Amino acid sequence: MTQDPFNKEYNLRKNLDEYGVEVPNFPMKSSKWDRLIHYLASPALNPFERVLSSSNGYTLLRTAPVIGVVMYGAVQVFMW
Repeated sequence: MTQDPFNKEYNLRKNLDEYGVEVPNFPMKSSKWDRLIHYLASPALNPFERVLSSSNGYTLLRTAPVIGVVMYGAVQVFMW
C-alpha cells in the first residue's frame, strides 16, 4: 500500500500536515516487575457480591451474626 489516497486532495493534505504528531517510543512488552505490580494492584473480587445483589441477601448478611450468636448460646446452655 504505497499509494497515499490523500495526495489528490490538496486542502485535506494541507490540514492534515498542519497537525504533526510525534509518537514517543515506548517498550511494547512490560517487564516482569511491572506485571507483578499490576497483578498486586488489581482489585480483588468481592466474595459477598452475589449475596448483596439480591434483596434477601442483604437482610441475611445483617442477621447472620445474630443467628450465629443465638446458636452458640444455645449450644452452651445445652452442653452445661
